[in-house]
Amino acid sequence: MLSKLNLARTVNKHLVLATLIFSLIYSLPALTAESDCPKDVLCASENSVASPNLRASIDKTRSAIADKLFGIQLSAFGDIQTLYTNTGQKRVDRGAVELDIAGDFREDLQGALALVDSPLGTAMTVGFVDFSTSGERIAPRGRLQVEKDYHIQAGRFDVPFGNDWQFFASKDSTSISRPATTDLIMNGGYNDTGLRLMTNNGSVNINAYVMNGFNQGHLYGGRLGLTPFSDPFSLNEARQIKPFEFGFSFFHDAATTVSPQSDSAWALDAEFTKGNWRGRMEYLERKLEPVLGQSNRLNGWHVTQEYGLGEMIEQPATLFLRYDLTWIAPSEVSIGNGSGDERDGRIATGFKTQLGSSDVFQWKLEIQHYFQTTPSTRSMLGYGMGTMWYSQLVLIL
Repeated sequence: MLSKLNLARTVNKHLVLATLIFSLIYSLPALTAESDCPKDVLCASENSVASPNLRASIDKTRSAIADKLFGIQLSAFGDIQTLYTNTGQKRVDRGAVELDIAGDFREDLQGALALVDSPLGTAMTVGFVDFSTSGERIAPRGRLQVEKDYHIQAGRFDVPFGNDWQFFASKDSTSISRPATTDLIMNGGYNDTGLRLMTNNGSVNINAYVMNGFNQGHLYGGRLGLTPFSDPFSLNEARQIKPFEFGFSFFHDAATTVSPQSDSAWALDAEFTKGNWRGRMEYLERKLEPVLGQSNRLNGWHVTQEYGLGEMIEQPATLFLRYDLTWIAPSEVSIGNGSGDERDGRIATGFKTQLGSSDVFQWKLEIQHYFQTTPSTRSMLGYGMGTMWYSQLVLIL
């Protein structure tokens, strides 16, 4: 059994790497395209890191690949970042490499998948088919709808809960880390297999889903979003600016004979944009029962502020500041599980900028400081260093 599992993991890993190498080979023309500069004039290459034409060349090559692959759209991104070791030393390690694939079966039926290779292994984190009344193209990650219509999806996908689920991918997020509401309460984000219905009339959007869940039964939930001033959904590659959105999310996973533990959660989220300023907030509450004969309640919230420097500097850059707080009832301290605080409180700040005038390369810097820590957090890598510094380089093809 273990040999078959290892064989499947090896095949999946080789499939991801082979497909990524294939896409990179076809991207070479974008990196070596001829310049319009006269041969006897020394000038900067159109496809250098500093040139905005690099993105246009890559997009042109992606379109050429789609023509050869019957309209299948390929895109990829990956990152390297600094991490802390067990001894508190910093080291550079690779993050996740993701290959996104999307294609049309017919005008109203599309498919999408995302293959991810990380130090933890290789997996297909997204893979679904989508039926749409308008025939609008979907995206493997993030928000999907852009027109007023209905979508029915079946397969594996990131489940919309709160608003941070849109920024799981490194290329979509300004920060390196995720809010504590995602990391600690949602265990890094909810991704599952199931069926969901999405509808949007321009001011109200609804997601309703039935998933496999955590307890070998079925999980039911959804999200209601209100966007009175703009369309609520936009594609990852052209996310629309929303003046304001308010959302309410809920799910419930009932106990079963196999797993006697029930799991339910609800969240409030809001997002606003004004000029170069964008703000997001979430409040989450999750209840697990019974756990060791009692109920556990996880609570948390965060406020994140981002400001785009716009024309203030030559390089496009965005600053961010986040404050988050999470706690568990009963707390680890109250039941005698180590020393520390009853809550986790953290401040994180940093920025994201492009390397050159193209968005092909992104560089991020983040500083974190905990002002309250539970016993579990005090055992995390790098905690003993006090204020922690992280950096990340992202490549987007």
